Amino acid sequence: MKKYITYIFIGLLYQQVNAQVTGEVNVLDRDVFYIQYTPNIATEDFTYNRISGKLSIPPIRLKKLSLFTTIGLDIHQFDYKDSNQFRDVTALDKFYNVNLSLFANYKFSDKWSLNILAAPYIASNLEENLTSDDYNFNGLAYLERTFYFKKGGYIQLDVGAGYLTLNGTTTVNPVIQAKARFNENWSAVLGIPNTYVKWDINKRHSLKVLGEINDFSANLNGTNSFGTVNNVDRAVFTSISAGIEYNYWITPSIGVMLKATQSVWDNYELRNTNNESIYEFNTSFEHPFIGLGIKFNPIRSLQNSLNPL
Repeated sequence: MKKYITYIFIGLLYQQVNAQVTGEVNVLDRDVFYIQYTPNIATEDFTYNRISGKLSIPPIRLKKLSLFTTIGLDIHQFDYKDSNQFRDVTALDKFYNVNLSLFANYKFSDKWSLNILAAPYIASNLEENLTSDDYNFNGLAYLERTFYFKKGGYIQLDVGAGYLTLNGTTTVNPVIQAKARFNENWSAVLGIPNTYVKWDINKRHSLKVLGEINDFSANLNGTNSFGTVNNVDRAVFTSISAGIEYNYWITPSIGVMLKATQSVWDNYELRNTNNESIYEFNTSFEHPFIGLGIKFNPIRSLQNSLNPL
């Protein structure tokens, strides 16, 4: 039932405007580098924390074609309570998502462009040597139309399709996104995994009201039987949350980030090879998620300008 609730939620977002490793595609202020840490947050069954980082390689820009490459790493860590039957199962302690985003933008004109994202990734507990089940692929293709305001600023609308993984299931879905720079202080994005309204208070301070998805489906490439739970193929974790993010820029290019989000819907379960749930954890998180990070963005002033890059 929870899986279908998630699909309904995502479908509503599509109609108004991927999810595992689509990266920061539908954003206006993509950072060249960032690392973020989410400290322990507890449920009755486990405590959870996460370390995330991304590094963007300098883009290749031709006359009409631009190529962007981003390398990312997410580490999801679980510490099971003494009351939980998996407290001594090390194969479920840590999951890795190593991803590569290859993004191409081809401009037909200053108003129309074609965008293609290829995102191969590894999602696994890495207990043993890599197998074919550890490798996965997501992708997007969409047309983008830019509408310019007479006094400066713009809106970009994206329509296309994506081969995306969400809550452990990979399907082809429609993609509808929107990005807008209204003036020097206000911008907004509607889409998945990035949805936010941003207020650039001044050159040092900014605030975001945001919604986000934290999602992974990781292969278990070691032992797949744990006591009474047998034939475990993978672990699937999905968290949908909303909250605020504050950024303070120490220099024009180096900033620190503090984020607080409240869970709206969560799911963590073990599934078999048929994608059927065979064990579901309690995911009633006791407190909000807190994120702490540092970022580097030498072209922030260009990204915040009233003309799209």
